[in-house]
Amino acid sequence: MLTSVPESVLAPAAYWASAIRANNYLTVAALTILYYDFSLTLFAEIEYFWRSANWSIISLLYAINRYYGLIGSIPLFFEYFGTPSQHVSLCRQLQTYHQAFAIVTQAIVAIMLVLRTYALYDRSRRILALLIITHVGGAVACLIAMVTSKSPADTHIPLPFTYSGCDLSLTNAQCVPNLSFAWLAMLWFDTTIFTLTLVQAIRMRRYFPGGILEVLIRDGTVYYGIMVASNVSNITTFLVTPSGSNLKGMETTLTNVLSTTLTSRLILNLRDSSLRRTRRADENHLTTGAWNSTAVQATTSCVASNPLTLTYIDTQTAYMPTEVPREGLAIA
Repeated sequence: MLTSVPESVLAPAAYWASAIRANNYLTVAALTILYYDFSLTLFAEIEYFWRSANWSIISLLYAINRYYGLIGSIPLFFEYFGTPSQHVSLCRQLQTYHQAFAIVTQAIVAIMLVLRTYALYDRSRRILALLIITHVGGAVACLIAMVTSKSPADTHIPLPFTYSGCDLSLTNAQCVPNLSFAWLAMLWFDTTIFTLTLVQAIRMRRYFPGGILEVLIRDGTVYYGIMVASNVSNITTFLVTPSGSNLKGMETTLTNVLSTTLTSRLILNLRDSSLRRTRRADENHLTTGAWNSTAVQATTSCVASNPLTLTYIDTQTAYMPTEVPREGLAIA
């Protein structure tokens, strides 16, 4: 004879099932994006990196970001889709690993964006100091969040029903303000990078229209827009979902994957000359020769009314003074 399930059990179970379903759907979408984009860009990576002799610190960071994201995401399959319910400690250890993995990934991405922006500003020490302060501030916020919040390994929320998967629920005490503030710090850092990139690209656009500047503006805008939407959504899940819900931080995997994937695209696109707009005939007086995205060179503008030092990416310029050194900081 069937017995009716008490409402006190049925309601939480129904909520839990829907939350697990939403969490798993987002995780599947995130991991699909990660590995599918890798398959799409593998040949471009081989052409522009592995067959190229122009290796730099950005090239090294690109490889670390790319393959750390690919390999480091493997344990997430067990965290979300495994059935180690008899080993609660293992589930919580996987969750702790996931938090640490996200922090390291964001740190690598931040370093790449710092160097990219530093190069764009002709290796300005003031800009570098601003970026380092912003980056270190975000890193400190993340570390404080990890240290001061209760570890997932020490979290146990009793359930009125049996669940075979990992219990990844978090409490309000863990998320507000600790984890939500950490992601807010990352959002602030992305805003700083985007603002600096946009300002410098607009300043340089009148002197060097087309080419790599359009790639910088376009990719920077797309990166920032997507990351803002993802970060805000993730922060919202920490703040508004009920305490003890496994919906808290449900977009962490997706946000991390988007950050890794889009940053790799930023670097790849700088080396792909086919993505740059063909310059008009009336722009040819600005530069001659082929454009090269592998180096950033500083030169003084030939326009007397604007003696600013401009950063641009070009191997041959008609107005390049012979005494100006051709070394530069590689950004791709």
